[in-house]
Amino acid sequence: METFRRCFHIYEKDPQLAFYVRSCGHFNLVPPDRESYRFQVDFCEIFWCLRGKGIFRDQRKETVLTPENVWYYPAGSDHDYRPYGSGFEYRWLTVAGPGASMLFSGLCIRPGLNYAGPCPDDLFLQVETSLENTPTRQSRMHALAPAFQILTRMSPGQHPENIRGSLADHAKSIIDAEYTDRAFNVEKTASVLGVHRGSLSRAFAEGYGITVSRYITGCRIRHAMKQLSETELPIRMIALESGFSSHEYFSRVFLEQTGFTPAAFRAKLKKESPSEAD
Repeated sequence: METFRRCFHIYEKDPQLAFYVRSCGHFNLVPPDRESYRFQVDFCEIFWCLRGKGIFRDQRKETVLTPENVWYYPAGSDHDYRPYGSGFEYRWLTVAGPGASMLFSGLCIRPGLNYAGPCPDDLFLQVETSLENTPTRQSRMHALAPAFQILTRMSPGQHPENIRGSLADHAKSIIDAEYTDRAFNVEKTASVLGVHRGSLSRAFAEGYGITVSRYITGCRIRHAMKQLSETELPIRMIALESGFSSHEYFSRVFLEQTGFTPAAFRAKLKKESPSEAD
């Protein structure tokens, strides 16, 4: 897989429009390539994952963006993201103007991770075609129409069932990417998907035979077990990096799930592993 970039821009501002499409494109980044804007941009930008994974940094927190999910950087953000694994293919769109931020907030699009379903490639292509033309009021309007449809696909609660696919599968995908965030929970999963917590809980239990909260806890325990077996990190640090709110809570849950304290589990692994002399 090779890196490629295709982008279309309109740099001239239109003082008579509260918001307008500034640019869009289709990128595929392969490590070690990355995109990083350390300055605070004056436009809103979305990144719709097509294939692979991208890692987005927001202040000190990193989030993995997977297919059918969109990342939103509001105006004033420092952009910092990179491909993960074999590559990161995505489409992006920027909206500028004094009313751009209000447009996103009015559609209930949250900064950071948003679930949106399959990428509407046809709508992105319509925006690209409009931006290829000489920038006129008419071409700006032509670009804005499909761009607005793209944004409404991201608005919570606006996805028809045939687009959403399996609610349980999408929830699992989000949890797998976000469980190390200590603030992440069932409510946040439901919020990203734009559904009621009860609807999510029923769908997840039917799909996987386990509650959402128990699945999140299981992901965190497995992550902690891997860190205990493969690193020498302090247990307190492992607890926080695995998504637990405190060292004490982690130790209690770990004991309930495995029958060992974290320290006893690590000691058991060291005792069972063959020595270098062997």
